[in-house]
Amino acid sequence: MDVGSIGQNALLGINKGFNQANQASAKIASNQQVNDNSTTQDIAKNLVELKQAELQVKASAKVAQTAGDIIGSIIDIKA
Repeated sequence: MDVGSIGQNALLGINKGFNQANQASAKIASNQQVNDNSTTQDIAKNLVELKQAELQVKASAKVAQTAGDIIGSIIDIKA
């Protein structure tokens, strides 16, 4: 696996995390969740999904940073 594909996978992970966060927050904010038959369990489940999305983005950002650091090191070695 090359560094470019690692960086690409990191970006895909960040995108996945943002999508998951958007979906979870939309469920939390929906009128059905807030007004009708929302249960504490449903809201808690969506809050957990929101936290998972946050962790997904943070982990993927660290992978992207590491890939960038590796590319920088390779450039320094070649120079």
